[in-house]
Amino acid sequence: MDNFPYKLHNAITLSQGNTVDPVSIDYAPGSEHISVKHDVWTLSGWKEDEVQFNRNHIIDEVEKLQLELANDIVNNKHTTPMPTYFENADNILTLIGLTESAKRDTGETSTTLTHNSIGTDSTTATDSDTGLAAEDTGGSYARKAYATDGQRKVSSQTAKYGMLWDDADISSAPLSIKESGVHWHVSNASSIHARVTFTTFSLTTGDLFVTQINELHQNG
Repeated sequence: MDNFPYKLHNAITLSQGNTVDPVSIDYAPGSEHISVKHDVWTLSGWKEDEVQFNRNHIIDEVEKLQLELANDIVNNKHTTPMPTYFENADNILTLIGLTESAKRDTGETSTTLTHNSIGTDSTTATDSDTGLAAEDTGGSYARKAYATDGQRKVSSQTAKYGMLWDDADISSAPLSIKESGVHWHVSNASSIHARVTFTTFSLTTGDLFVTQINELHQNG
């Protein structure tokens, strides 16, 4: 994996609620309070015969592994299973997602971010997206619920959403996964809060794939 130590450092930094790149803000005269979000995903692949994950603690367990891997790198050791795939990717919050979030704040809707999706199209994410470009969906491999198959948590000002996928969760193996999304509905179109695209991960029998978004809320 190219630049794995750098990507691992980014993932650990983001999980701790810190940014990995400077966030630039255009100052407007008269502004007294500026709010920004730094939203980055970490995608990782593992072999199921090397690691065992509890789906409902997937964020905690993957972040623990990341720290152990960092310790191995620093001390030139090999005590922790290595991921087969590891990527950081900038996230795009969609316009419909931002509108839905605003309506939650004003009490106009009671939705929450409940489901994760994966897809097979690498078309660059934009804020005008209303869904994945080619979602892998239908039957038993529809969007997966964070409440039963993943984990959601808040750490300081960072909202975290994590999901574990295996070959039983997809339409067929191998599957070339290139995109992922966070939704506020199990199946409805136009219910995507965030979308990301990334270097292809080919999920085949015996593989595990973990998606995690860290959405940091901070003042400028």
